[in-house]
Amino acid sequence: MKKKYIFYSLVIIFCFGFSIQKANAQFRIVEVNPATETVKIKNFGSTTQDISAYRLCALFKYGALGSMTVQSGSLNLAGNAEVEVTVLLTSGSVLNNTASDLGLYLPSGNFGLPENMEDFVQWGSGGNGREGVAVTKGIWTAGTFINVAAPYAFTGGTSDIGVPFWDTLLNIENPDEINKFSISPNPASLDLNVELPNSIENATLRVYDLLGKKVLETEMSGLQSVSIDVSKWNSGVYIVRVSSDDVTQTKRFIKQ
Repeated sequence: MKKKYIFYSLVIIFCFGFSIQKANAQFRIVEVNPATETVKIKNFGSTTQDISAYRLCALFKYGALGSMTVQSGSLNLAGNAEVEVTVLLTSGSVLNNTASDLGLYLPSGNFGLPENMEDFVQWGSGGNGREGVAVTKGIWTAGTFINVAAPYAFTGGTSDIGVPFWDTLLNIENPDEINKFSISPNPASLDLNVELPNSIENATLRVYDLLGKKVLETEMSGLQSVSIDVSKWNSGVYIVRVSSDDVTQTKRFIKQ
């Protein structure tokens, strides 16, 4: 009787400990840029965890995060922190720009089992790849997909699921107006001036066209302003993105 009591106690402790770990390490895909083949993952939990063995799967091609190039952050992912990786899947496959799914999976286990899937998103069309697994798990609605311009950004929290919480990254900015950078003139034909507030340090400036192709990247460490020669750029709309620590801000400008 005593042995049985000890056994059940250990089972309860194990299950409780596992649930705590899950509650404190909730990993979600929060940004996808098919054009640059980059994906950003956020830890919505409060404890640091190494996610290098976690896997991404797109259109039945897969790869471990540890085999991919880290663009920013760390795979030893702290609570409320993000890491950005360049996707590399089996046979050298990368993200499909037109239509694809993307699932985040635990370090081991069958990709066809819902319990091994952590998160899911798809764009361009419904019914891609492992959509059925996500539907069974209850984190996606069958046939739904992101149908706005890439790159894509998750706008919800840890308990929010599905297409309603995905939008184009172009529409997402830091709501704190005090911390926003400024660009001028807009439209611009010769030079575009980017100015950072004093509260932003060690920032990286990137500019993308509307297809998500990166046309410029420069470090602004110790700089509060920079002038970009855009005179030879094609006319159209561009996205200016400033990243500093865990904060990313975006703005549009028109090249005349």
